[in-house]
Amino acid sequence: MKKVKKIIVLSLVMFLYMSTVAFTNPKVSSGDSHKIENKTTYTDHHIHIMSEEYSKFHKKILGSDKYFGTPIKEVSGESIISLLDEANINRAFVLSNSYILGMKGAEGTDEYEDVKKENNYVAIEVSKYPDRLIGFFSVNPLKDYAIKEVDRCYDVLKLSGLKLHFTNSDVDLNKPEHLKKIKKLFSHCAERDIPILLHYKSRSPEYGKKDAEILINDIISKTPNLKLQIAHLGGWGGFDKSTKEVFSTFIKKYNSNSNLKKNNIFFDLSGIVVTDREYMPEALEITSEKDHKEIVEMLRAWGLDNVVFGSDYQYQTTKGYLEYLEKYLPLTEEEIENILDNDLTKVFFEKDNGEIRHPDFEKLNKLLKEGIDYNAPFSAEY
Repeated sequence: MKKVKKIIVLSLVMFLYMSTVAFTNPKVSSGDSHKIENKTTYTDHHIHIMSEEYSKFHKKILGSDKYFGTPIKEVSGESIISLLDEANINRAFVLSNSYILGMKGAEGTDEYEDVKKENNYVAIEVSKYPDRLIGFFSVNPLKDYAIKEVDRCYDVLKLSGLKLHFTNSDVDLNKPEHLKKIKKLFSHCAERDIPILLHYKSRSPEYGKKDAEILINDIISKTPNLKLQIAHLGGWGGFDKSTKEVFSTFIKKYNSNSNLKKNNIFFDLSGIVVTDREYMPEALEITSEKDHKEIVEMLRAWGLDNVVFGSDYQYQTTKGYLEYLEKYLPLTEEEIENILDNDLTKVFFEKDNGEIRHPDFEKLNKLLKEGIDYNAPFSAEY
């Protein structure tokens, strides 16, 4: 388990750090946050949820029931609603962590059943709040059961989209066998009109421009109707060299080639602002004033209409991260308003006239049993 812990701490910084720290709901002084107080039609496009059983698994991986002094515990639909209410935000994309249960070195003896249990939990929780929580299932895309689970979650659970985490799943598109599997999965999702929220960064120390080019040239441009949200501006949080390379490559490619359309391609802002609260040596460096200016310049160059807000809770609360953007990024009020007004429910679900796909609580209760199909012990060691 020591090896697993090291892998997770280094390659899943955004998830593991967020999974505990912000339960303390720290306040950020930012002066007049009128946009937060008065607006109620915004979406947080990046919030993680986890079952009680997953929280136990998480504690075992870390070897502690606390992380930075904060208890590790369930993040339910109800707790997410409280976060949204605090920020006067009415909706959220709620993301499953099932992909972690398929991480190399952490798999249980019945890995796929573990993955299903956590996706089932997400469906149950979001079904309680159909007007406010939009559920994204997840899976390790390299697994043989990946497409099978995508179809189960979409057809049976009625969840809305797919969350992928390439760092955790150890995906590297420079490897032909990985590229082949990802192209097949992305094509399948595009054909079925399933949006993808992608944490793209790989574990490779060479991750950067070439990876962005592969994603653009070999996948996006060859997958008609793909709907894609790229997390953390293409990195894993903060604004390091690889993040700059990936985001700048997208900007240059799209701005110089009229054949590349960004109608369905969006970047989210989650986790890019790092303060001393989130700082982790060798993983998340504090972002400087210079970084913040460069981020804004690049956002403008990419186009604010294709940028969305996400908190990456538990990295920071919804309200706290809204305040981070106002305090640290030198955007005008109109530009922040522009970003917050971008609502991917209108883009990702346009074929249904804006109606969002939701699990049915009563049907799920007949199909799934608590303590068996969700909130049940995993086969993974914990």
